[in-house]
Amino acid sequence: MKKQAGFSLLEVMISVVIAGIALLGLAAAQLKSLQYATNSFHYTVSLIQGQNSIERIWPRICEIQKTNPALFQDVDFRASLAPQVADYEITIPAIYNDDMQINVAWVDERMTDNAENQISLNASFPDLSAVCL
Repeated sequence: MKKQAGFSLLEVMISVVIAGIALLGLAAAQLKSLQYATNSFHYTVSLIQGQNSIERIWPRICEIQKTNPALFQDVDFRASLAPQVADYEITIPAIYNDDMQINVAWVDERMTDNAENQISLNASFPDLSAVCL
């Protein structure tokens, strides 16, 4: 009787199916990884956009706190606080407060839960009205 020297067709087909399933799993993991990396990028850009808006309030803080509180509600001033990059939406309180919350949101259709596609920054400004000239 002659000994079998190689693999049977059935063994080869089973190994191909197992390898295919493993490669599909790796591809799905890579896709998810790219989605999370993109969302992380949006998160970082949103942090920068929110921080920029807070920083743009500082040069006018004396005017807002002491002489012209209505400046915070001025359309042009609020437009200057808007995000500098498209696809991001910033929400700033309607009335100035020394402690306020600023929200930045973005849309990422690849992520299933768009409620997570926003950040909140707490801005705290000291009362400088006594030292402002």
